[in-house]
Amino acid sequence: METIYQLDKMTETIAKRAIKKGYSLKNQAAPEALFVRSSTVPNELITPELAVIARSGTGTNTIDLARCTQNGTVVFNSPGVNANAVKELVLSNLFLSVRPLFKAIQTVADLQEELTSGQIEAEEVLKVAEERRKEVIGEELAGKTIGILGLGEIGERVAKACHQLGMEVLGYARTKKAAHDYEQVSDLQMLLTESDFVVVLLPLSQETKGMLNRLSIQQMKKNAVLMNFGRGEIVEEAAVLEALAKNQLKQYITDFPSAGLIGQPKVLCYPHIGGSTTNALEKGDHVVFDRMHAYLRAGTIQESVNFPHAELPFLAPYRLALFYHDKPGAFAPLLRIISEAGVDIDNLASERKAGVAYTLIDLDETNETLLQDLQQQIQQETAIIRARLIKNSRTSE
Repeated sequence: METIYQLDKMTETIAKRAIKKGYSLKNQAAPEALFVRSSTVPNELITPELAVIARSGTGTNTIDLARCTQNGTVVFNSPGVNANAVKELVLSNLFLSVRPLFKAIQTVADLQEELTSGQIEAEEVLKVAEERRKEVIGEELAGKTIGILGLGEIGERVAKACHQLGMEVLGYARTKKAAHDYEQVSDLQMLLTESDFVVVLLPLSQETKGMLNRLSIQQMKKNAVLMNFGRGEIVEEAAVLEALAKNQLKQYITDFPSAGLIGQPKVLCYPHIGGSTTNALEKGDHVVFDRMHAYLRAGTIQESVNFPHAELPFLAPYRLALFYHDKPGAFAPLLRIISEAGVDIDNLASERKAGVAYTLIDLDETNETLLQDLQQQIQQETAIIRARLIKNSRTSE
């Protein structure tokens, strides 16, 4: 029975599925699989036994991918499943930026004290509240310009929704997109100077780290609102606080709180809730569990972060799943070992990615002891990173 270590808890529905399919969910040492959301994966959990990491969500900056690849640990994530959740959070904050809803709610709540003290009568509440609404007059989004940094699935959805709200939409991305609801620009400075709202939806990389620094923030339109739903390190904290203090920016909204941001005026921090809806969590867990299960039981790889894609109908009694360095002459010795063992190959599939290769080899052999010895021989080859022997359970799931 394989063990799935839950660094973060699966949804109840997926946990029940995992148990039903024969997995143990005990957090014990040296598990075969690890499930995580946004927690950082400790390197000590990346052991020789760890075959797979299932990251429910998009970002993998909390996982040492290089270490996983060297260890032969496949990493799956679920990009796109939280796109609608993040889009709706961005839209919610756009509305909050132009309509002082919290202040309006407090204005009415403050009437309770006047009611209690007898300063106003019960039948006067609506009249008095309406008299004070001039204090909470807002603006409309229609006609304003939003600049979107990052035109992945989330960015595309935000662009479409903002276009439908009557906003002018500028989009910035490294690759050319077939824009319908926005104007794609290649000049970041132009986007910053023209936008009333700038929304960061980029992943963290060497290229994007500190992308919005003191110089670029100074280029932003006066009284613009900056929203960061990408990663905290993309925006330089000191620079944005300086711009807020000088009234250059109206507000900074971020999903990545820090000690320096908490309690700052004009800063609204969320506890990284971008994809935190029951719908998105369930979908993300479902996607990565299915990919993890297919890998553990059949060696199938679908959209891995660090392994090549590989699928092959599992019809033979046993299968070898081989992950190895993709260099000249690496594969021939593996075939020789199989041939010398007198084992026939029923079918195979092989793919490569970023200097590594992954091969599925179906074996027309039922002697498990023989095949285990074969696996051990292959594992000793210098090019091999991980060699797995998988038995076909031939059970419908």
